This record gives sequence, C-alpha cells and structure tokens, in this order.
Amino acid sequence: MVNGSLEKITNIDEEKFKEINQEVLLKVNDVKMHFPIKGGLLGRTQAVVKAVDGVTFDLYKGETLGLVGESGCGKSTTGRMLLRLLDATSGTVEFDGIDLFSLSSSELREKRRDMQLIFQDPFSSLNPRLSVGETIARVLKIHGMSDKKERERRVKELLELVGLSTFHMRRYPHEFSGGQRQRIGIARALALNPKLIVLDEPVSALDVSIQSQVVNLLEDLQKEFDLTYLFISHGLNIVRHISNRVGVMYLGKLVELADSDTIFEKPKHPYTQALISANPIPNPRLRNKEKIILEGDVPSPINPPSGCRFHTRCPYVQPKCKEVEPIFTPANDGTYVACHYPLN
Repeated sequence: MVNGSLEKITNIDEEKFKEINQEVLLKVNDVKMHFPIKGGLLGRTQAVVKAVDGVTFDLYKGETLGLVGESGCGKSTTGRMLLRLLDATSGTVEFDGIDLFSLSSSELREKRRDMQLIFQDPFSSLNPRLSVGETIARVLKIHGMSDKKERERRVKELLELVGLSTFHMRRYPHEFSGGQRQRIGIARALALNPKLIVLDEPVSALDVSIQSQVVNLLEDLQKEFDLTYLFISHGLNIVRHISNRVGVMYLGKLVELADSDTIFEKPKHPYTQALISANPIPNPRLRNKEKIILEGDVPSPINPPSGCRFHTRCPYVQPKCKEVEPIFTPANDGTYVACHYPLN
C-alpha cells in the first residue's frame, strides 16, 4: 500500500544535511549502452552505436548531481539506464545496495517506487485523453492504492504541493501552460514518495521566467522530502545553481566530475573549459572573457577515435593522447578527470 502522505523532513540543519550527502544512494560502475545497427537481407549487425561507453560515478543521498555535455553525448541514455528503462549492455548499477540489473520484472516494479523520471517535454509526457487527476491517480492505483477516495485525496495533496489548485484535477493537459504541465509531471513523480528523481532537461522547454520558478520548486521539494536528483541539462547556469556536483560527458564517457564551484571556476579538462567558455555571461563587465572555439565536429559514436576521444578537437593534444585512452581518476583536489595532461 502506498503511504497516504509524503514523509516530510523538517528543520533539518546544514551539518546533518552534509552527513546525509556522504551516504551513497546510487553506485554506477562501468555502465555501457551499445545499440546495434542491423541491415542486409538477414538483418545482421552492421555496426554498433556506443551511446554510453563506460560511465562510473556515485550519487549521494540528498544531493543534486548535474550531468552536462553536447547533444548526443549520452546524458539522457545514462539517465534511462539508471532506472532500467533501457537495459544496459554491461556494467552494474546499485541502488540502496541492490543491483538493479539483477532484479526480476516484479522486483523491479516494486523498486521503481523509489525511482522516478521527469521528462523534457511536459506535453508529450502526459496522456491527452486523461485528466490531470486520472494521470496521477493511475500511478497510485498501479502501485496498490485501491481506495478511490484515498487516491483523490492524495492527488489533491500533490497538486497543492506543486503550486496548483485542486480544481485543476478535472482538466486535461492541453488546458495548461508549459510550466503548469511540468508541475503536473513533478506531482506525478512525487506520488510514490521516491528517493531518487532523474530530471531529463526538465526546464529546457519553458520560458526563462518559468524556468526559475520550476527550479526553485524542485529545490524546495528536495529540502522538504530529502530527495536526490540527477539533473540532466544543457543549461549551464541552471546546473550551476541547483547542483552540488557536476559531471561532464563527451561522446559516451565522463571526462570530468567535481563540485559545482570547481567545475565552473577551475575546470581541468580542455573540453570542460571550452564548454564553460561558450556559456553566455549575463554580466556585461565579464563578457570580454575569451571563448575557446573547438574546431571540427563531434566524432561518430559508431567509430570513436582511438586514445582520448577528445583528441581530434583538443587544442592541447599530444602524441600520447592519440594512442592511449586516459583513465578517469581523481586529481589532488578530489576532482575526477580523464585527461593525460589536465589543466590548472
């Protein structure tokens, strides 16, 4: 049976919150996702797209880990693999000490109460034939809440929690703005009292003013219910604002992982430096900062370069970079970086 109300954590002090952050909730070890390309009369595998090719990181309880990188680098695929919406080619993902890839369908369904996903497009992620109340109530019914009145009470509670009115539950998705629809998606994700929420570009389809409202809502909910976020986004300013740590992906691999301030102030990987230098700066006094222009296109994930995958575009490339793949290892300050000659 689903709990009748969210388990609130109130008056939590900062020191206690820091301690919670040191407890690993999700442990990702060398996860790969390869998509075969089939062709010919017999439908044989002609090539393999290495969308994610060996990603390793820990996600701590109560933190927000931002995941950034160019389109096609494998961010969204990584998020879906962690929830087992996609079955990984290899690797392991442990959630609360349990190997998710070893669970049966029934065991995984039970575990999915603790793991939820908020999609990028708040319109296509909602069923246009169902009212808002029906959309949220269906989640509760599937996971064991059989009492109709209890489901209705819970739906009203969730809508109020995300800043919507109870009379909205009778309306349909097309009757709402983009920001309101995303709030509905957040309410649906909270319905089962999850521990982890993967947010896949949750504000990229919204106006800038609405983005800030939704981000502030997510922060408030995280503090109130001790949520853990994996925040996937192209918006570096938003990632810096909301994230405790940030991981940078390039061509299916993590190239750098550090706390948010370190990533944005003292990036060590050349790709991270180029990515941050291209980020618009709202302060006109700081706009004279030199931008790093990368030459060439991102290589194909079907046939990635040998050695360091970034060497074809790196302004600091050395002979070793073309032959030996760098290991994702910690630097002296705790930053993880995959580079033979890290900067700074």
